[in-house]
Parts: sequence; structure tokens; C-alpha cells
Amino acid sequence: MAPKNVDGEEKVQWPSKHEEFFIHILHDHVKKGDLQASTFKTKVWSEISEELLAKCGKKCTVKQLKSKFNRLRIAHREFSDLIEHTGFGWDPIANTVTASEDVWASYIKSKPRAKQYRTQGLVHYQLLGEIFNTTTATGQLRYASNQLPPNSDEERELENNFLNTSVHIDVDLDDDGVNLEIDHGKGKRKCVTATPPERRPKKWDKMESYLEVCSEVMSQRLQSLQKEKSVEASSTSKEMYSIEECIGLVEEMGDIENDTFNKMLEKIVLVEWRKIFITMSDARRRAWLASL
Repeated sequence: MAPKNVDGEEKVQWPSKHEEFFIHILHDHVKKGDLQASTFKTKVWSEISEELLAKCGKKCTVKQLKSKFNRLRIAHREFSDLIEHTGFGWDPIANTVTASEDVWASYIKSKPRAKQYRTQGLVHYQLLGEIFNTTTATGQLRYASNQLPPNSDEERELENNFLNTSVHIDVDLDDDGVNLEIDHGKGKRKCVTATPPERRPKKWDKMESYLEVCSEVMSQRLQSLQKEKSVEASSTSKEMYSIEECIGLVEEMGDIENDTFNKMLEKIVLVEWRKIFITMSDARRRAWLASL
């Protein structure tokens, strides 16, 4: 006889392929808007059961489907906590978790179930995030008026986890499917409402504000450097090849006619002529002025 849970409901084996079919069916119903108050109505569960039967020949009761649904939700929550924990990294392409041996040992000591993710991350994690982003956003379990309270060991475990641990929120940020998970508090029960579509999570706001400050500081620094270079160039140009310097040299000569002086002014508008004039000897300056 197959093993049963505390409510006498027969447990069902879930091969990886059957689990994959189940997750995709759940995802399709979530996209249709069938998920309400963290679960589906009985009618929808019956539809899911029929779709799963047609897809892989697996016949499950509504209770069995709910138990599997809640186990997936727990797994998604646990993996989210893992990759958000300090010292852990996650490669979404290879679906592998990276951390030092010390970090792994410390984390597994407090959360032994995390050991299963040492070689591979949670399968279908991102898809599960799209399913559970509305079911984990309230900080506590909610039940529709036509839904009974938890009645299986998995559902009771889920409720205890939600009431005694941090809140995980998986929020879609953009059209590229980038998700941001945030925790609010550790070991305390907090009630948090889902972030409206037009608002971003606080963590993202802080990151955005930080980037804006960095951008502003870099912009001001760049402007300051440009201004310093401009002043330096202007100062150098004024000191070595300025119009004032050219006029001063002519005035020192003392015997330059006004007509020649005016023609000289037309020439020294260009910095090239000023350079030539200033670097000439006094005798050559007089010869050049006489040729104008």
C-alpha cells in the first residue's frame, strides 16, 4: 500500500517529467488570472487535474495537487532564501549555486534541506517565481471563502514557515524577465502588501538612488576636470601667445604707425600669427611690421 500523509491522503510520486508538466500547467492558469488568494478555486484544480491526466496519464486528486503545489512553493521560498544569503552566488544559465565550503557548511547546519542545491539549483526556479510572486507577497497565508484551512502536513509546514520566517517577494522588474527578490525581517512576522506594478521595491529604489548619486558625482567631477583643463589651456595660451602680449611688444617699440598697428591687429587674431610674432626677434618683428 502506498504511504499516506497525516490526513490519510495517499501520497503521489512525481517523476521529473510529470513535475515539469504540472508546473507548466500551473503557469498557464496563473497567466489566465485563475490564481486567487494564493490558490486556485476547486473548479480550476479539477481542470488542472484533467489537463495533467491528458498530458502524462497521471490522475491526482485535488488534495494531492494542492500538496504538490505547496511543496513547490516551499522549495521556491527556500531556494530564494539561499541565493539571497550573503556569500552565495547563482548562475541562472547553468543553474548552479556558488559559495565557499565554509559558507555552505554554516548554511547547511542551520538549513539541512539546502544540501540538495550544492550540485544544482532549483529546477524551473524562474518559472516558479512567476507562479508564486503573488502567493508569497502578503507575508501570511490567505484563504478564499470557499477554501478550507490547511489540512495536510505540507500545508501546515508551509504556514509555519510563513509565520516564523522572513517574507520573500519575487517582483518582475522589466520586460526582460529580470526578477528581484527581497526579504523583510528575519524571524519576525510581517504583513507586507504586494508592490503595485507602477512602484518598485525599496531595494531597487535604494540601488537606483545610489546609482543616481554616483552618476551625479561623476558628472560634477568630469565638469570640474574639464573646467580645470580649460582654465589651464586658457592661462597657458594667455601667458605665451596672447593678443595682449603682442600689443605690449609693439608698444615697447614706440615708433609703429597707426596704419601698421591696425594691420598687425588683423593678423594676430589668429593664434598662429601670434606665436610667430612673439617668437621673432625684435629686428624681425620690425621687418615684418614694415612689410604689412
